[in-house]
Parts: sequence; structure tokens; C-alpha cells
Amino acid sequence: MTERERTMTALRAWAEPGLRARLIKAAWDAGNQNINELAEAAGVDRKTVYADLAAEGIDAKTDRTQGGPVLTAPITVSGMYGDDRDNGKLNMMAVAKLRERQDLTLEQAQWVFRERLDAHEAAAWHNKVIPVARAHDDAVRDAERAVRRWDAAYDTLGKATTAEWAAAHHRFHVAWAEADRSLDKLAACRAELREHAAKLSTSARKVYEEAVAPDKRHPLLAEDNDAEQLAEARAEQAQRAGVAAQTLRALGVGGGQ
Repeated sequence: MTERERTMTALRAWAEPGLRARLIKAAWDAGNQNINELAEAAGVDRKTVYADLAAEGIDAKTDRTQGGPVLTAPITVSGMYGDDRDNGKLNMMAVAKLRERQDLTLEQAQWVFRERLDAHEAAAWHNKVIPVARAHDDAVRDAERAVRRWDAAYDTLGKATTAEWAAAHHRFHVAWAEADRSLDKLAACRAELREHAAKLSTSARKVYEEAVAPDKRHPLLAEDNDAEQLAEARAEQAQRAGVAAQTLRALGVGGGQ
């Protein structure tokens, strides 16, 4: 490809609708969340950056932390790694040495040993579940953004002129399709994370919650109301689509939803 062709290709890409917004979103998700810096890099003003973020379903005031921390590195729990490195602390010889070194009774040494077992289980569970928790965090963030885009698209219908209405109506349905997929995926991710959480024993869960800071822990989901929430969103969409269909008929565009 010649230099002339490359420059024209780059120009066409930049002219693609929504590209700048997607690039700003990518920068935001990579951790570049300073509005001034984003505006300078994109060659636009702050207002445009906020508008582009909103177009991608990002609320610059709250989206920095939505979905919780993305945990990617293995952790230790009370000094236990959750793998073979713990073997030296998890045998009867370790109990005997513990009694001798700290002058403990057998009952005290057994209690410490059980604590180690629970910490080992908790660390092993956490580190194994990292990919599942990361997928859940991503699904939470994506669903929140998709619902914002859906809400914004519906709000736009009420402000659109007659000439703009059909296109705005189409964007509204596209936004809902994306929101529906995101909410469905979130429900699946929550179910998977809940399934893994159920495998953590009661005693190991207690140690996990006591020894690991809240912002470092995976969500231990208990309630299962995902189906109800998804049904509520779909019912809301049906109601919104019904209102939109009435407007379509009034405009003489058509009667479908």
C-alpha cells in the first residue's frame, strides 16, 4: 500500500461514525480516565469527550469503579498459597512441630491446623475462580453500559423531530437488542460465579471474609433474582416498544414494533 493509499484509508477510518467514541472508550477502559488528557489526545473539547463516553454508555462520574475490582493476580490467605507450597504446613508433622515450638496443647494445635486448612482452601478457591470473577466483573460493567444506552435511546425518541424519528426508533431497538444480550450474559456469569461460591466450605468462607479485604475478594453471590430482573427489563422494553409503535402509527410510518 502506498503512502497516499494509507493516508486515505486512515482518513476513511476516522470518518467512520462512532469511531472516535469507540477509541475514547478503549482509552478509558485501559485506565486513561482523565477528561482533559482524553480531550487533548482526541483534539476535541471536554464536552465532546463526555458526549462520546455517554454514547458508549459510560458515566464519567461513576464508571471508574463500576463492576468492582478486576482481580487478576493470585493472592495468599493468612500466609497460605492454596497450592503445593502449603504442603509443609498441612501434615501431622507440622502439628507436632507447632505444639513443640509454641507450647500448645493438642487441641490448640489442631485448631491452628484447621485454620491453615481453611486458609489453604480459601486461597485455592480464590485463585482458581479469578477468570470467572473477571468475566463477571466485565459482564456487570457491560450490562450497566448497555442499559444506559438503551435508556438514552428511548429518551431520544421523545426529543426527535418527525424527520429523525424513524432512525431514532431503529437505534432504540438496536440498543435494546444489545442490552438484552448483555443482561442475559450477566445472568449466566452470575450463575457460574454462584456455582463456584457454593463449593467453598462454610469454615473456609469465614476465613476468606475475615482475612481478605472486601475490595480484594470475589463476590460471594447468594441471592438468585437474575431471572426476575431480566423479565422486568423485557417487560419494560415491551411497554416502551408499545408506546413507540403508537407514535409510529401517528406519524404514518407504520404499525410494527
